[in-house]
Amino acid sequence: MQVFFTHFFEAEQAMRPTEFKSFKAHVAMMLRDLPRGVTADLTDVAVAYWNGTQVVGAYLRDNGRIDEDFDFDENAWGNWREEFLTWFDAPRFSERADLKAAFTSGVMPAGVHGGLWPRPL
Repeated sequence: MQVFFTHFFEAEQAMRPTEFKSFKAHVAMMLRDLPRGVTADLTDVAVAYWNGTQVVGAYLRDNGRIDEDFDFDENAWGNWREEFLTWFDAPRFSERADLKAAFTSGVMPAGVHGGLWPRPL
């Protein structure tokens, strides 16, 4: 079961980033404060998660489960800049059972990313 929720700023709205570095730093700040297994739902097909040391991008399957990790980098920014900025204006997050299970079972240690899903449990 996926749990969807949004993140609201109480003090002030952050300035909309114009470059990837500041966008990634903002995503990292938000994800670090959320439980493991939660993704930032950046587009219909791409999410990001915090692996304990960095933000990792991941593609989604049709059923909403994680399919494959990708480098959350300038190339991703170039492909999805408008979608990322739309997400920035109204952030959405989901708890993903497959991601949470990978962390809690230890098959995905902090600092590791890359590869296909599902991870062997």
